[in-house]
Amino acid sequence: MKKKLPALLCALALIISLAGCVISTPDTVGTIGDVEITSGLYLLAQYNAYQSAANLASSDQDAANVKSFLKETITTDPDSGETATVSDYIADQTQKNLDLYAAVESRFDELGGQLTEAEESQADSYASQLMDQYADTYKANGIGLETLKRFERILLKSNDLLELVYGQNGETPVSDADLTSHLETSMYELAYYAIPLYNTSTYAFADDDQKAEMLSLAQAAVDSYNATAPDDAAAQFAAFNAAASNALSGIYAVLDSTVPDDSTTSLQTELLGNSTLDSTFTAEGSADAIRALHCGDAVAVQYSSLSLIMAVRLDPLDGSSLDAVRSQVLSDLKSDELADALADYGASMEHHLDAPAMNKLPASKVEPASSSKR
Repeated sequence: MKKKLPALLCALALIISLAGCVISTPDTVGTIGDVEITSGLYLLAQYNAYQSAANLASSDQDAANVKSFLKETITTDPDSGETATVSDYIADQTQKNLDLYAAVESRFDELGGQLTEAEESQADSYASQLMDQYADTYKANGIGLETLKRFERILLKSNDLLELVYGQNGETPVSDADLTSHLETSMYELAYYAIPLYNTSTYAFADDDQKAEMLSLAQAAVDSYNATAPDDAAAQFAAFNAAASNALSGIYAVLDSTVPDDSTTSLQTELLGNSTLDSTFTAEGSADAIRALHCGDAVAVQYSSLSLIMAVRLDPLDGSSLDAVRSQVLSDLKSDELADALADYGASMEHHLDAPAMNKLPASKVEPASSSKR
């Protein structure tokens, strides 16, 4: 599955508050290009690198035991079998994170980017929420509010760079023809019902026989729709909704459950790219089943260990314009390219980092979330 830029710049998802002593830090560890790397930003980059390593730990490795884990070897690429010691991996990933942060800020300035007041307010508000909720964790890792505010601005700048580089008035604009082609060949607008494979009151999970029965009922509803599917897109939506919604009560009844009377059982619509499709439809063959759909066709599949889905593929441009989905299509088409370009740009910038200052901020002082243990 391809990694999108937002994944490379994802905000810290720290769900366990930790107590710990404050890390004594220098104010800065140097510069990359004209971008100053504060100690807080360095510690954030290092913490994210450590969490990435923890996610690669095997079941017999304890990432919560920092000093021991740093000496371990992890598999960094399951396809090739490439390995690295944790300490080397963290050092490399920390540098890549810093290069990316610096590249985003530099390219944003070069292209005349300017965050709006609303964007700055959004960044500050989210940073404050994170600090309020996870203050102990950030304090333990030497990460302050100003660092979080800067990081949230970097995230917004990375999103804005797509438009600054590839937008209609960007540095290298993508044509409407290319966007339309990508939308039609590599993206999938779905209208769907997602049905949990557990009783929504008792949370008792379906056994294999029950799953098979639920999927059979869903497939029967889909087959009924496909047999008489109209050509008109609006009519397809209505016809699918009628066939699928009529089957819901019988499907839920398999687990002695009833259809919840809330928004979770309304017909949802979503436009998905290939990478999102792969990350969402995790059950074997389910993503390929969606890719095989022509506009107006429907399918029923178990798409994860917890849910099955009845979905119809719709034409995203029927009754709408490219402008309505332009930013989403541009992101799906160009995020990977932009991420690679920024990584190369950051690596090529002049690096004036202070090794003694960085040595005062070793990975051995990271305070990992307890969920790091795999």
